[in-house]
Amino acid sequence: MNETSGMGEGFVETLEHRRFAEFCDACRDCRHIGLCHGPPGVGKTLSARRYAQADRLAALPPPEKLSREELEEWSLQGTVFHTAPVVNSPGRVERAIAALRGQLHGMLLEPLRREEEAASLAALERERDLTRQWRESLSQDWSLPSPPKPPPSSPSSWERQEHYQERRRAISDPTRLVIIDEADRFRMASLEAARAVFDQGGTGLVLIGMPGMEKRLTRYPQFYSRIGFVHTFRPLSADGVRSLLSGGWTPPGAGLPPLSEEAVTAAIRVTGGNFRLLDRLLAQTGRIARINGLSAITAEAVHAARESLVIGQ
Repeated sequence: MNETSGMGEGFVETLEHRRFAEFCDACRDCRHIGLCHGPPGVGKTLSARRYAQADRLAALPPPEKLSREELEEWSLQGTVFHTAPVVNSPGRVERAIAALRGQLHGMLLEPLRREEEAASLAALERERDLTRQWRESLSQDWSLPSPPKPPPSSPSSWERQEHYQERRRAISDPTRLVIIDEADRFRMASLEAARAVFDQGGTGLVLIGMPGMEKRLTRYPQFYSRIGFVHTFRPLSADGVRSLLSGGWTPPGAGLPPLSEEAVTAAIRVTGGNFRLLDRLLAQTGRIARINGLSAITAEAVHAARESLVIGQ
């Protein structure tokens, strides 16, 4: 319910995506565990990846290669996204989430690292200048007493390291929300690992999965008692599909000609507002339109495309 051509510039913020974002905001601000469930294909994963800026974060270079403006932008992010793998031991879950949080923390620490590096280089340059001046003074007149060696730099290298180490300790982990997709893959031990992240880190936690996940979690009272919000991710309404298509959205590479009102109605009826099915249906419809040289998409073209797709129940 919330996207277009994958996760790129074509992303469309639908009403359902905005509802999901408000749900995540509440979990983040209140430091609660939230459950988001919905049928496959309605846009849960893409909405979550969009909210967490997961694709942009994954494509970033190391912090030392980012500009100051980019570091300032990411210092406000505060959300990480993790997809539960099929094999999800507790240790693997903890390490994966720690790595994502470490990436955000590293970007917050990078300006301080650059400041420390600049201060160290400046101190080293001052020491070299003083040493060079002292050596030059030795060669001036041998009959005069030797000048004293320059005093050690102040603060010393050790004191400078302690100063910056203390400042690093004062910069807390910026992560305020952890989103875990495919959370219904978790067994109890991995759920407990996710709960430990929530309990120890002072962050909100959102678990995304299929319908029925919330009923399964009732069997684990220690975990279930910590759940603060539940959000149902619904398919697009008929008006939502019409708004999406009237806004010019098409599947990536489909090259669709204009859709007639009958074609839009047929697409709504066939897909039931499921975004993934809508994407596949219109991609196949565009292919049929190109083969047949259609200047506009008709209901017949939509039904012909439906015959070649696995729609399911």
